[in-house]
Amino acid sequence: MRKFFTLIAVIFCLSAIAASAQNRFEGYNIIVDVPTTQTGAVCAVRYVPPTTPITITDMNGATPLKLKSCGATDSTVSMRDGKTATLRASSNDYKWCFEGEDKLYKISFGGDRFAGTVTYNWAAQREPRERGFYNIRDFGAVGDGKADDTIAFKGAMAAMASNNGGTLTVPDGEYLVTQTIALASGVTIVGTNGLHSGASTSDLVRNNPSRIALAGSNKSLFRVGECVEAVTFRDIELYAQSDVGTTGVEATGAYVTSQGFNFDRVVFNRFNRGISAQALKQTNLSWQFDYIKIHACRFIYNRDTGIFVDSRNTDWRITATQFTNPKKQPGQNANAMHFERAGAVLIEDTFAGGFPNALGGTFINILDSAITTIIGSQCESMTASLVYNAIKHPEAGDYSHAISIINSILGDPIIMNARRTIVSLGTSYGPSTWKADDRVRIYSTGDRFCYDGYILGCVGGTKNNFDKASIIFMTGQVGEGSVPGHPTVFGTDVEFNSGVKLSHFPINALPKAKADGTMVYCSTCARSTTPCRPGGTGAPAMMVGGQWSCL
Repeated sequence: MRKFFTLIAVIFCLSAIAASAQNRFEGYNIIVDVPTTQTGAVCAVRYVPPTTPITITDMNGATPLKLKSCGATDSTVSMRDGKTATLRASSNDYKWCFEGEDKLYKISFGGDRFAGTVTYNWAAQREPRERGFYNIRDFGAVGDGKADDTIAFKGAMAAMASNNGGTLTVPDGEYLVTQTIALASGVTIVGTNGLHSGASTSDLVRNNPSRIALAGSNKSLFRVGECVEAVTFRDIELYAQSDVGTTGVEATGAYVTSQGFNFDRVVFNRFNRGISAQALKQTNLSWQFDYIKIHACRFIYNRDTGIFVDSRNTDWRITATQFTNPKKQPGQNANAMHFERAGAVLIEDTFAGGFPNALGGTFINILDSAITTIIGSQCESMTASLVYNAIKHPEAGDYSHAISIINSILGDPIIMNARRTIVSLGTSYGPSTWKADDRVRIYSTGDRFCYDGYILGCVGGTKNNFDKASIIFMTGQVGEGSVPGHPTVFGTDVEFNSGVKLSHFPINALPKAKADGTMVYCSTCARSTTPCRPGGTGAPAMMVGGQWSCL
């Protein structure tokens, strides 16, 4: 009997301890917000003074609101009524801390001149071995595609900003967002896979199991401001319910650089623009938004463009990425990538396409840029492969920075409306791909212009090579299939730093029907004879007026 009562006492004690267990909540008076009207440096993550009162609101009506200070800090908490309390941060380290029975509370406080009242869902601290890893469900997200999960994402961003970064897991579900979520530095947002909704993976059409959906028009789902670094999205779909003025991830700033953004197996589905980076006019578009890496992503049916860039200092690397474009039509540019300005762009192993009966827009549309490199990439069923300076701005383009096109397949038109240096190696073009004016300078090695004559899209085509461009250097192609070869071409003012060796021919084997100016060495010709005569010890020979003249 004594053992029985002892067991009951132990159970009672354990129950009492469990009932009184307190969850710990820590943070700062932090603002995560992206202004656009600043006239000086303003970071996306900011703080209001520790004296600013914070209102804590109970989110669980089934339990009474019982809060207390953590004790190890001089932040204070005082009860106001049965549903709210007032919290103030420490005057020493600006941090606040309280304990409560629930695992989630709503906090709000007055922001700065750029942000109004700030409201977050704030989740309890995790166990030490789980610190730095967050789950959006802990912040009150429902993920049923109906409930508004905006405040949960804002709370998660603020909590991670307070920790100077973290990893946010977004488990299966559709998370509806109605307001723009500002991003903090060091944040990684992870879903469960990189499939797009409606992907043909089976005979049953299904959505991506983990996607964040933006409701409404003329807004962004996520936004990057100044002073933001090291942000990663991975294995998740960003989806727009409207393609009117919407953006998946928008970056905007004017003064302080933001850099180091990684998108890995991310889907941007049915936005107006998937990713948009636009510098503000306060500094004449000179904001630096640098080191953006986009890998194995999918841009699906984005109305204006998949990637849009308008910043003077920008470096992009786009690899193994796919663009599926809607039909180009009035009000719908349907471009894959659009660079108003960019510092350096690398596009590798990347593909874009519309449909034969519904051509997409332009694969790569550029107003002006520094070095641009296209490697192992392709587009099809597009209105154009590459358009440079579509608006014909008189100051666009330069000869110092090259556009290099390497081992790619570009059959849709390439339209060049500015001075530019083009270096092209081993790329397959259609029979009349290039529409270049005479300010374009071409350095070409091993390019193909439907030389076979039998491949798809080449039958019956008339080659014009690089159209009106000035060819500085172009290697020859031997005769293949039904199309004869073309000679190697050098530009004007060519200087050789060593002797030039001409091909040797005896007089009876001098080539027939060569263009005037063609030079060879006649090994059996007499010098100073026109036409060339035999009996000499050899002389340089030039085609003049349809006959060989020996010098």
